[in-house]
This record gives sequence, C-alpha cells and structure tokens, in this order.
Amino acid sequence: MFHMVLTDGLLVIRHLFGFSGDSLTSGAVSGGANRGSSEAIATYLKDADSQLDIDGDGEAKPLTDGLLLIRYLFGFSGESLISGAIGTEATRKTAQEVEAYIQDRVPAQ
Repeated sequence: MFHMVLTDGLLVIRHLFGFSGDSLTSGAVSGGANRGSSEAIATYLKDADSQLDIDGDGEAKPLTDGLLLIRYLFGFSGESLISGAIGTEATRKTAQEVEAYIQDRVPAQ
C-alpha cells in the first residue's frame, strides 16, 4: 500500500493542485504503470474528478479530498483520517462514510 501512496496518491494530490506535464508525473509513475505519459495520466484523473470528491461537498479539493485519500492510503482510520480534512459543505462527514466511499473506489491491495 505504501507504494500506492507514493504513486497514485501523489498523482491525485498534484492533479488536485492543478499540476500538469512533468510537474504532475515526475517521480510518481512506476515502471509498470498502465498510463505512463503525463497526458494520459492527466486525462484519466480529469475524467475521475467527480469520483475524487471524497467528502461529497461537490468539489474535488487537494486539502480536503486529496488529504483524505493520502491519509487513507497511509492506513489512517477513524478520527485521524478525517480530522481537519472534511469540507464545511461535506455530505460524507464521518470516518466510516469516508472509508466506505474510498474502499468502493480503490482496488484492494
């Protein structure tokens, strides 16, 4: 799972911050990746934007949704997963709701 944090998790955070090109992918794409070019990865992530709205506030944001994903991938759960990372307009506000949402979208490792 740690490897996934340093590749997929980092790519999602960079995408949500608006990085593109080499700044999106530098050091974050493994040799066996299904999508290797920054263009292919950017397109994939743009298509997934609605799924990246982890807290359900209507927007995918780096300091809420991105942080929730990174924490989840690092193994955080419960209050440590959501503390300070839930948007004010969130519809998924509990750790259980956030964990279930992510689990439905992230392949089991």
